[in-house]
Amino acid sequence: MILTLPQLNRATLDVQGELYEHGFWGEGTRLTRTEVFWCAFPLITSPVASGLFYHSTGKLDALWGFQAGHIYIPKWSLSRLPWRKGDSIRDILRHEYFHSISHHYRMLIQRSSRFRKVFGGDYNDSDHPRAGKEGEFVSQYAQTDPAEDIAEVGMLFLKHKGKLPTRFNTPAIKKKWQFVRDLGERVGAGHYSWQ
Repeated sequence: MILTLPQLNRATLDVQGELYEHGFWGEGTRLTRTEVFWCAFPLITSPVASGLFYHSTGKLDALWGFQAGHIYIPKWSLSRLPWRKGDSIRDILRHEYFHSISHHYRMLIQRSSRFRKVFGGDYNDSDHPRAGKEGEFVSQYAQTDPAEDIAEVGMLFLKHKGKLPTRFNTPAIKKKWQFVRDLGERVGAGHYSWQ
């Protein structure tokens, strides 16, 4: 399935509106520094990805023009082939924006003991210490590592307008949901740490 630039622009504005509703987007927030770029070709370093946020770029990524702090969405991706069930472009943007939030608000996520306690590990862990534990995750992909865990929880938080779906009503997921809610309040109030 091909994603057009007008489709991406509409989806981006919709997601930015959702972010605004929950305190993540607005004048003075760092998230407004993140640009969403439409790529004519799949992402060379991750051809299956439907979208990527770059915390940093390697030499190959930089050579292709990718910059840290931005979201890149390809025109087409192997994950969006018609016979594969994938996330909507809005879900992809929601997910990638949560990586952006962690990039711009490191003291609230990447360097936060509160984050480690709720999500079970450091944001930059290469795997998830709690992987496989029942009732802890909103998706299979969330078990990959704590960074993907918060991005998946944040994506669903925005998608469901902050209301926890019944199927996720477990103690671990409730704590993660509350973390995202509190995070939006901190960001919206102009704070960069939990103190």
